[in-house]
Amino acid sequence: MSGNAECKLTLCMIVKNEERYISRCLSSVQDIADEIVIVDTGSQDNTKDICKSFQARVFDLEWENDFAKARNYGLQHAEGDWILMLDADEELDQETGRFLTSLLHDELPSRGLLKIINYTGKQLDENEAFESMQPRLFRNHEGLLYQGRIHENIMSSNEEENNTFFTLPCVIHHYGYLEQEEKIKQKHKRNISILNEELSEETPDPWLIYHLASECYRIKDYEKALHLVNGSIFQFLSENRMPPSLLYNLKYTILLELKRYEEAEQGIEKVLRLYPDYSNLHYYKGLVLYHLEKYRAAIKAFENGTRIEEENPDHLILKGAADFRAFYYMAKCHAELNHDMTAIAYAKKSVKSNPQYKPAQELLSQLKKDQRTNA
Repeated sequence: MSGNAECKLTLCMIVKNEERYISRCLSSVQDIADEIVIVDTGSQDNTKDICKSFQARVFDLEWENDFAKARNYGLQHAEGDWILMLDADEELDQETGRFLTSLLHDELPSRGLLKIINYTGKQLDENEAFESMQPRLFRNHEGLLYQGRIHENIMSSNEEENNTFFTLPCVIHHYGYLEQEEKIKQKHKRNISILNEELSEETPDPWLIYHLASECYRIKDYEKALHLVNGSIFQFLSENRMPPSLLYNLKYTILLELKRYEEAEQGIEKVLRLYPDYSNLHYYKGLVLYHLEKYRAAIKAFENGTRIEEENPDHLILKGAADFRAFYYMAKCHAELNHDMTAIAYAKKSVKSNPQYKPAQELLSQLKKDQRTNA
């Protein structure tokens, strides 16, 4: 293992029964990490042996339903100048990740954001993904510690520092939301159990209510998820805090799943006034109007999303919401309005934006076929 001569990088992880994935994860960082620190919370498979084959230092810790405690235990053993935090179902992107250590220097703030690509669906499809920015890299020996038993955050005792980050052009691929992975691990059962414990303790933290809503959404309990996310929004508002865009992303995703288009149409304009720079919300508004057969208004909504030049790093971004998905639905809307040539132009635009997006390829073929038939 080697790293930048100027600074040493430690990879820190907590694991349990991860023999199916851990090699993929560790292989992705073995060329840049100077040290690998693993906290094992009770593996009964070959996880620990695999970690040791990567020269990792493995420490055992009894699991107490507390992610922050386990992560902080790992930090106690880390000797590097910087800490990179990964989970076993993730890997550092090879192209962007190999430059990571060369980008680190003394003038940087203490915490760095990396782009996480969360893949969803039944099997790995690069187009079915959400992207978010998360603080996965931070300085060691500066009093930074994790807080929160679940969905834990790395925090400083200096409040001002908690709002200061730098951004790295490095990507982490996360496979844990793929349906087959979810079934094997049934992580949501563990997560719901911890969240319910946390929520029973005191005044509910609206973030915890949101995370519980997300878990319910993942297991397709949409009605409960909607009830919870609305509760989370209400709780933020009652504390005179602006509900984060993540909550509205989840709310409108659920309303679309439930086909409650009229209800979604009633509220989304108000939310867009709060977050006019959020392409997902413009895209969801377009979908709602498309399903209500308001095609001209839908086209305008999709168009507004494609005009957003730079996304806010606080937003969770649906891949393609501002380009290939929006162009695809604009093509469908124009087809419904019998604007055949415009429909073909937008279908081509979608394919050009993402040649791997099959629905756009199929739509373009169908539109061309229809044009020949009608000629």
